[in-house]
Amino acid sequence: MDVLLYKFTSHRLIVGSILAFSGTSMARVDILPSQQGFSGLIFTPNAQTLETGRGSAAFGQGVPYRGSIAELDSWYVNAGVLPHLEVGGRIVTKTYNCNIYFESDCGIRDLSATAKFQLPYLEDLTGFNLAFGAQDIGGAASNFDAYFVVADTEIDAFNLRLSGGYGKSDLSLGLLDGPFAGAEWQPFDFVQLAGEYDAQEFNAAVRVMTPRDMLPYGAQVAAQYQLYSGHENQDQTLWGVSASVPFFGDTFIRQKYSDIKPDSKAQVLTELSKSEASSMTQLIGKLEQEGFVNIRVGSNLNTLVVALENKRYQHNTMDGAGVALGIISAHAGEGIFAELLGAAGRVQHVELILIQNKIPMLAINTELNCYREFLENGGKCTQTQFTNHDLAVKLEQTTWRYETTNDGFGYSELIFSPVMNYAVATEYGFFDYSLGLGTNLYTPLWKGAAIDVRHILPIANSDDYDDGYYEYDALENEVDRALVHQAFRLPLDAMTLFSAGLIRSDYYGGQNETQWYSQSGMHNLGFEVGYFEAKDSIDVDARTPLLAHYRLSVAQWNWQMQVEGGEFWGGDQGVRATTSHWLGDTRLDASYLNSESEQFVTLNVSIPITVWRGMKPDYLTVRGVSEWNFGVQTRVGESHNQLNTGLGQTANNYHNLDRQYFNRARLSPNYFENNSVRLRNAYLRYLNEVVYE
Repeated sequence: MDVLLYKFTSHRLIVGSILAFSGTSMARVDILPSQQGFSGLIFTPNAQTLETGRGSAAFGQGVPYRGSIAELDSWYVNAGVLPHLEVGGRIVTKTYNCNIYFESDCGIRDLSATAKFQLPYLEDLTGFNLAFGAQDIGGAASNFDAYFVVADTEIDAFNLRLSGGYGKSDLSLGLLDGPFAGAEWQPFDFVQLAGEYDAQEFNAAVRVMTPRDMLPYGAQVAAQYQLYSGHENQDQTLWGVSASVPFFGDTFIRQKYSDIKPDSKAQVLTELSKSEASSMTQLIGKLEQEGFVNIRVGSNLNTLVVALENKRYQHNTMDGAGVALGIISAHAGEGIFAELLGAAGRVQHVELILIQNKIPMLAINTELNCYREFLENGGKCTQTQFTNHDLAVKLEQTTWRYETTNDGFGYSELIFSPVMNYAVATEYGFFDYSLGLGTNLYTPLWKGAAIDVRHILPIANSDDYDDGYYEYDALENEVDRALVHQAFRLPLDAMTLFSAGLIRSDYYGGQNETQWYSQSGMHNLGFEVGYFEAKDSIDVDARTPLLAHYRLSVAQWNWQMQVEGGEFWGGDQGVRATTSHWLGDTRLDASYLNSESEQFVTLNVSIPITVWRGMKPDYLTVRGVSEWNFGVQTRVGESHNQLNTGLGQTANNYHNLDRQYFNRARLSPNYFENNSVRLRNAYLRYLNEVVYE
């Protein structure tokens, strides 16, 4: 009886203190991760989701497992991938290097996924939010299954969020298995108190965090510590730390740069005032000075035509286009139109044709007075249009006055990137790796042709890659890729790429990849076929990948869905469906593979590892990679979770059509139309960081 009275009195005091002092609050209620990883309180969720484009990483100790709050570590990453949708992955482990197959007392090592969806518009209609969520989705060995529905509302006057819901779970101690409720109170912008009933017991915690806008790039760090828990069987005091930040480039497409850097408004006005006094020589000189190559200037009827290639802005081709259009707007006035077209007038039509290795890829048409207003105030320019149709014809119909300034022939790129074979949360260890440095020499030749050679230098291995289970997958000091590429534009807006030489360290042969895009870029069809034979390894079977795909791109949501199927690199036949969510220049992928009657789910993050504005192109330019991938995979549909033995692999030609020519599958009219603010942001950032630094 004394214990029950103590527990009842304790949680009454905690909840009472929250409510008693709420009237002094000075801040809104931040969204922070729970001990289970998803946005919430301690063990229970609220109905909030991470802001779209924001990622969070958390570490905590104390996990409900086998009848107690066990002394286990929990690692969690999640992201707001779409409005109202939060997804994440979690690793729970007791040990980090213990081999579960051969050593005792290794404890659990579990990899799982979580998702939470908040109903849109409901808060505006009713004053509360409603969300549905699931934990440990689809894993073969499910240790933390939980499904829940939760509602919450905020009392602004007290900076208080109240939540309640119902769950069905297999979690130890009965957590989330029934009705639950909680409250979060934030008296100051750096302190938050949380109290909850987790369907079995009461818990309370204090949270401290950095105030909004205190850290650069919109980052926030936070920590949580247990004040009270009604769970008597507790081996570990609950605590955790977390950090969140917008993904690469996401702010760049969701906010006006002038709102972040107010000085840029005056800078752009100063630059645009130069347009009437500029000459054609100054325009070409500015474009060449900024590093654009293969520059051509001419006219087609009453339109100024500029064709050029961007090799400097590797995060996104759109940045290079935005800088180029800004320079043209600032240095192409009535004098240039009179010189080039023979007549000057108020209407100043311009067409910018983006080329890649001298192949036309996309055209941007606009009227400069309209576009200058867009640069000045950010309002939409209705006269700006984008097309990928009949580009070769456009080049042929243009009367070129200035031919190929700053020819990019032989402008080699030395591309450095981390290379890693790895295994995450397996029976052999928490994280096993073989880490190396990739040095890739990519040299353009004639139109559409290039030489591509990569060397790998091993740097470090974990124990299991040195002399353990993964020993034969450790990186070696070698040239693993040496290819000659030749790309062609085909009729009907299709494109093809032939590659021949060495791939995967020991396989010699050739490959063809062909793709077709609809005129909007929304629909894409493609196939790839290859034939490779091993030279020195014991692999006697030729590799004959044959794959076809369809991809749907919905630029309004920055979302893509791809389905591919056929024969993969290993000879296995199957199908893979991948949903991709773009958060700026970060891409989050979730894919389902069914091959040879085995099923896997993979979560992947893809980011650029290079600076926003690279070196000025020359005969040797050093840069990082525009895309680097890190993914984790788990088996589904089975009672075991054994590792994938190589199913669903591809030839993995890095300089394929998507990466080398189509801006990571984003070089489309739809994408440019729905992210046009980035054109302005790129030019304003160029002015702020380069011209007026």
